[in-house]
Amino acid sequence: MNFRFLTDCGYLPADQLNERDWSDITLSREDARAITAQVFSISEDINPVQFLSIADRRIILYFYCDRDIDYSWFSRRLEGRDGFTDKYRANCTDYGILVAKRNIHKGNALKQFASMINLPVDKIAKFGDQGQKGGNDHELLAYPGSFSVYRHDKANSNTFNSHEAFNISNAAGTLWVLERLNFVSPDNTRIDALQDMPFIQFKQTYQAAAFDMDGTLISDGESRPSDAMYRMLAALLEKGIPIAIITARNAEEIDHMFLRGFNGVLDEPSKNLFLFLCNGAALLNSH
Repeated sequence: MNFRFLTDCGYLPADQLNERDWSDITLSREDARAITAQVFSISEDINPVQFLSIADRRIILYFYCDRDIDYSWFSRRLEGRDGFTDKYRANCTDYGILVAKRNIHKGNALKQFASMINLPVDKIAKFGDQGQKGGNDHELLAYPGSFSVYRHDKANSNTFNSHEAFNISNAAGTLWVLERLNFVSPDNTRIDALQDMPFIQFKQTYQAAAFDMDGTLISDGESRPSDAMYRMLAALLEKGIPIAIITARNAEEIDHMFLRGFNGVLDEPSKNLFLFLCNGAALLNSH
């Protein structure tokens, strides 16, 4: 598995990046001070911070919050502040507030994935659990063919919400949706859904899939996806369906929480599995 980092020219190995490339994706000490000052000017109740890093490069500044509270209002307030919105992007998860450079977000990673596999974004089925404005999956679920398994932007008719429609959420919602989607493999073999659904997002056919990890592939309280989820993902990969995991997690976490579980399910790393880490700042795959 090889690391590449996001640049204006796409993903490149670390030894091909210059200082400008690094400054576009990494946070300096000055950035950290400026961000922290902005955060604490809004609230003094936010917990201490840590960096999410890759290869000793600090990419995301992470502020801890109370679990299971929607802090998207906080992200939106940060996004509207002078001196913040032109440099940084803020998103929330169920665990806290994430701040990174402006171009580091899941929507950008999704577009990069679509370009790599030469497909329109609309042909990729997209899954997340924090799709509300200010949520960490909002940019990922902004397009037709999107599926929220918890929170979503109610103004976005492109997104089907399993939690709102049928009270099926998180990883259970992801599996439930996947069983009802129609995929088409590269050899034009149609992989039909188990059941027909009346919603427009289920009427389309998809040629790839992109997933958030926490709350989407992994249920709350669990340390990795279920065996049923691994079997579902492996079945898609074996039929030639490219899969992207787009997560705020870093390399150590993706190995512990996701990759090790594929042992015994896939014989070797699939060339169709793309791992976008730290909200897309880095790409890990077998190419």
